[in-house]
Amino acid sequence: MSKYISNLNADNAALKSNLGIVFSVILDSTHPKYRNASDIGGVTFKMVSPVDGLNDTQLPIAYPLEKNFIDLPLVNEQVEIVRVGNINFYRRIDNDVVGNKNISSAYDLITARFGGKNNEDKEDYGGDKLKNYERAAGNNIARSSDVGVLSKNYNGYGSYFSPINIHRLTLNEGDTLIESRFGQSIRFSGYNNPAKRFAPTLIIRNSESPLTRATPASSGSINEDINRDGSSIVLTSGEYVLPFIPGVVDEKGTTDFQTQPKSFKPYPEILKGDQVLINSGRIILSAKSAEMMMYSKGNVGFISDGQFSVDTRLGMNVSVNDNISFVTNDRDFQIFAGNGSVFLGSKDLEPLVKGQKLVEILSELIQAIGDMQFLTPSGPTAIGPKNKPDFGKIHSKLNDILSKLNQTA
Repeated sequence: MSKYISNLNADNAALKSNLGIVFSVILDSTHPKYRNASDIGGVTFKMVSPVDGLNDTQLPIAYPLEKNFIDLPLVNEQVEIVRVGNINFYRRIDNDVVGNKNISSAYDLITARFGGKNNEDKEDYGGDKLKNYERAAGNNIARSSDVGVLSKNYNGYGSYFSPINIHRLTLNEGDTLIESRFGQSIRFSGYNNPAKRFAPTLIIRNSESPLTRATPASSGSINEDINRDGSSIVLTSGEYVLPFIPGVVDEKGTTDFQTQPKSFKPYPEILKGDQVLINSGRIILSAKSAEMMMYSKGNVGFISDGQFSVDTRLGMNVSVNDNISFVTNDRDFQIFAGNGSVFLGSKDLEPLVKGQKLVEILSELIQAIGDMQFLTPSGPTAIGPKNKPDFGKIHSKLNDILSKLNQTA
């Protein structure tokens, strides 16, 4: 045990000797230290110990240790400096003592460490707890009298970065997590279910729920909220049950989604097993140069609080092996064919009859029957048949053959 403690102390001492504090980050070609594209992602820094006494305009550059996986630090954050040959590389240190993934240092760490005119102009970056933490963190680093000259105020984390509450994610045994300071995360888990049974899940999240962001990051770790997080992609299996609720879900678990799946049957009672959920404010699927295909062994359902529409430059073909039912719930069913034709049936087709035109022709026919006369050797007969009133009764009923709901052109 004593050997372990000795090694641990040696490692801590070595780490401290490799600590640097970031003064600036080279984001693009407008940075004064920019020379070529390979400088992008680099940082200017000053070592914590030993103090080099350099003016902050003469600071060296360190580059990302892993070019293919860049985790950019902020101004005032500490990084581990790794020197390879004559080149400095950095690795970001997650020095998070309050559980906030968004920041990992005091906003005035440069001032607290290196002194100078930056002691003035303290800014409040949100909330007494966060402010007190930042100042306490800065005061824990002893100042040196031989630190060079600070040419400007370095308080803050950059020109536009503003701290927010971002919580750490709760862990399960064996988890692999990638978490950003902005609430994006990718979780690979095998036991992310209440029963803690092996059931691989993959959860991709973009931005933490506003509901949890409203609570202090120091309140503890959280689980992903697939209903309230900004956007989520969830791949599940086994015992993992999707707690999915459609629509916008408030803090009480109430949704604004109103439409119930009446036609889609059977609707699954529990969302468990191999499945994929994509949940976001808007979803766009685009096949820009070839086909888009959807296969389903089971039923396919579209459940929407809005309108379902299809716009296509070419035709639409539907082939089914069962009945087709349209339930409009006392609403109109319209087919606008323009000058095109509507065909009902597939063989022995005959033209449809226009109801109004049929009434007009039958009316003329009945009127003609009522006005009939016959020529006889003794002269013409009286106008109309003897039962002319019966034809009048039939004439009065002609409009009854017209549909009160359905029309055709």
